[in-house]
Amino acid sequence: MKHAPKPGTRVRFTGEFLRNTGQTAGGEGQSRWTTQPCTCGLCRDGRFVAVDQPSTDDPSRARHINALNLEVCR
Repeated sequence: MKHAPKPGTRVRFTGEFLRNTGQTAGGEGQSRWTTQPCTCGLCRDGRFVAVDQPSTDDPSRARHINALNLEVCR
């Protein structure tokens, strides 16, 4: 299993994820985030990563993205 990047790491969606979801053009392919520390259950087990973008469901919380769909920006 892929490990979640440490807080402070710049990440983006993988090309594979963008192709599989039909997002080969548009904003998500250009998006970059910095991972944030989080102790919720999803992040604690390494499946998800909190990023520096507000959640669309609750703007007071960070967006969480599946770690398998992210890669470190180089």
